[in-house]
Amino acid sequence: MNKKLYSSLILLSLFIIPTSVEAKMTKEAHALYQQACSFEYKNNYEAAINTIKQALNVNGEDAMLYTKIAGLYADIGKYEDALSAYKQAVRLRPNDAFIYISMGNILQTIGDYENAYNAFNHAQKIYPEYKYNYLNLANIEYFRKNYGSAIENYNLFLSAYPDHMEASDNLANVYLITKNYSKSCEIYQELYKKYPSAFDEFEKYGITLFETKQYQAAAEMFEKALMDDVNSETLNAKLALVYQNLGKNELSMDYFKRVFKINPDLVSLRLDYANLLGNMGCYKDALEQYKIYLKAFPDDAVAYRNLGIVYKNDGNKELALFNLEKSYSIDSSDIETKKELANCYHMAHDYVNALKFYNFALKSEPDNIELLANKALTLHAMDNYIAAIEIYREILNKQPNERIKQNLTVASIAYAYDLLDKEDYGQAILYFEDAITLNDKSSSAYFGSACANEKIGYLEKALEDYQKAVSLAPGNLDYLNALENVKNKIEKKNIESFSKITTKNSPDNDDLTIITAPISDTQLTFDDLLNMGNEAFNKQKYEIAIDYYTKAIIYNPSDQDVMLKIANTYKILGDNKKAISFYQKTIDIDNENTDSYFNLGLVYANQKDYENCIKCFEKVIELSPDYPYAYYSLALAYEQKGNIDKALEYYYLYTGLETDTTVLNLVNQKIKKLENK
Repeated sequence: MNKKLYSSLILLSLFIIPTSVEAKMTKEAHALYQQACSFEYKNNYEAAINTIKQALNVNGEDAMLYTKIAGLYADIGKYEDALSAYKQAVRLRPNDAFIYISMGNILQTIGDYENAYNAFNHAQKIYPEYKYNYLNLANIEYFRKNYGSAIENYNLFLSAYPDHMEASDNLANVYLITKNYSKSCEIYQELYKKYPSAFDEFEKYGITLFETKQYQAAAEMFEKALMDDVNSETLNAKLALVYQNLGKNELSMDYFKRVFKINPDLVSLRLDYANLLGNMGCYKDALEQYKIYLKAFPDDAVAYRNLGIVYKNDGNKELALFNLEKSYSIDSSDIETKKELANCYHMAHDYVNALKFYNFALKSEPDNIELLANKALTLHAMDNYIAAIEIYREILNKQPNERIKQNLTVASIAYAYDLLDKEDYGQAILYFEDAITLNDKSSSAYFGSACANEKIGYLEKALEDYQKAVSLAPGNLDYLNALENVKNKIEKKNIESFSKITTKNSPDNDDLTIITAPISDTQLTFDDLLNMGNEAFNKQKYEIAIDYYTKAIIYNPSDQDVMLKIANTYKILGDNKKAISFYQKTIDIDNENTDSYFNLGLVYANQKDYENCIKCFEKVIELSPDYPYAYYSLALAYEQKGNIDKALEYYYLYTGLETDTTVLNLVNQKIKKLENK
C-alpha cells in the first residue's frame, strides 16, 4: 500500500478544521497563531511550536491552538505529544469529526490500528456525510486484516470518488490478497488503461493475469516489471512459470536457469523445474531435480506423484507405482494421484488394483468420461464383459463418442463369443447382432453370429452371416472353411428334402434301421455308450455321437433323454428331418417336455415353417409360462412371418421376464425399431 497516501491525509486533516473557532481567540493569541503559521511555512517547526505554546499561555482553552500544535508535533515525528494535544482539542470540541480523523492518522502511523479504527469510526458517526473518511476506514481495516470491511469501505469511497487512482490500486491489492483474482485483474486492467504512464503495478497485475490463466498478457506485465529489476529472483521465477504454462518450454527453461544463477539454493522452485523437464522428455534431469526438491520437502505428495509420472513415462512401472503409492500415503484425497495409480496399475496388468483406484477416483468425479471409459477397459480385461458393456452404454447415453462406441463393439463381441463357448446360443446371437448394429463392418461379429445360428440349426441365416464375414475379410481361412461347411450342410439338407419318400412313416423306418443295428461283441453297457456319445458330442464329433446314442437307445427304446440328445445332434448336423422325428418321439413319450417342444420349434423356424414353429413355442409357454426365451423366440417367429403386432406383443412379455439389464437394452432397441416400422 502506498505510504505517501497516509502522510497526505494527515496534512489534509490539519488544514480543513472549521475556521469558526478563530472567533474565540483573543487578539494576542490570534497574532501569535499567525506568527506560528509563518514559522511553519519556513519549516521552522521549533519556533512555530514555541509560538503556539505562548498563544496557549494567553488563551489556553482554544481547540484551534491545540489542533495546530498537534499537527506541528506530528510533522516532526513527536506523535505522543501530538496525540496529547489532540486529546485537549477533543476535550474542548468533542463533536469535531476532523480532530478524530487527525488522531486516527497518527495512531495509524505509529501502528496502533485498533485505536486508529476507533477514531475513524467515531468521526464517521459524527459526520457520516464526509465520504473521504471511507478511505481512512478502508486503509485501517486493511492493516487490521479485516479485508471484507476494507473492500466495503473502498467501494463506498470510490462510489463518491471513482477516479481516485490510489484507492483503486489499494482495492485491487486487497482483492489480490484475498485471492479474488478476477476482481483484482479487472481493476488493474482499468487502471492500466486509464493511467498508462502513471501505472507501476506491473508485477501485481501480472499475478492476477497469471491466476486467471491469461498467460500471454501476464508475461508482458512481468517483462515490463523486470525492466526495472533484471536480477529479481521473483520476477524471473514468475516468467519461468508463465512461459511453462504457455508451452514455450525453451524460453521457460532459460528463465529457470536465470533464477538458479541468481539463487542456487532456491529449492522451492525445483519442483516446477522438474515438471518442465519431465514434460520435455528430459527424464534423467527431471528425476535429479525431483530428488533435490524432495530432500528438502520430503512430505510433498504432489512431488512424489509427479516423480511417479516421470518414472511411468520413462517405462519404469515399478518405481512409478512406488512413488505414486508414496504420494497416496501422504495425501489419500488427491484425485489426480488416484487417477495416475489406476492408469499405472492398468498398464502393469494389475487389474484388481486398477479397478480399486478407478472406483476411488469416480467417487470424486462420478461423471468423468475418461475415468468411466478406463474403468470399463479394466473390467473388459478382467473378462467382466457385462459390467464393461453397461458402462460403455452409460457413457454413450450421455454423449456420442466414436472411441467408446468402438470399445462397446469389441466388448459385445467378446461377451458374445464367451456365451458361444458356453453354448448359450440365443444370448450370443443377441450380442453379436448388437455389435453388428454398432459396426456393420465387423467381420468378427458376423462370423460369431453365423457360428451361433449354425449351432441352433438356422443354416440360411448362418450362410448369410458367413458370406458377410468372408466379404469383409476375404483372406481369412477360418471364415472360408466355415462358409464351405455350412454350404455343404444346406446342400445335404436340400437333397434329403427332395428324396423320394418310400413309405408314409419313412422317418420312423430310417430311425429303426439305425436303432436295430447289432451291438458289437464287446457288449458295451447303456452307460458306456451314453458316456462315449457325450464325449464325442463335446468334442463336436457329431456323427460318432449319433452312432453311440442310437446304440445306447437299444437298451431302452423309450428313454426320452437319449432321444432328445439324438434330436439335438441331428439339429446341429442340419438334418432337420431326423431331428423333427426324434423330437416328436420324445413328445410322444412325454407330451409336457418343454425342451423338446422348444428345440422342435427352432428346427421348424430354420425351415421357415413358421406355423408349426409358432405352435411349438406357444406350447412351451403353455407348459412353462416363466420360460423367457420361449417368448423371445415366439416374437422372433412372428417378426419373421411379418406379423409385427404379434411380435411386439411377445417382445413386451419377454421384457417383463428378463432380468439382465444389458439384454433388456438390446431387446428394447429391437422393439423401438419395430414400433417405428
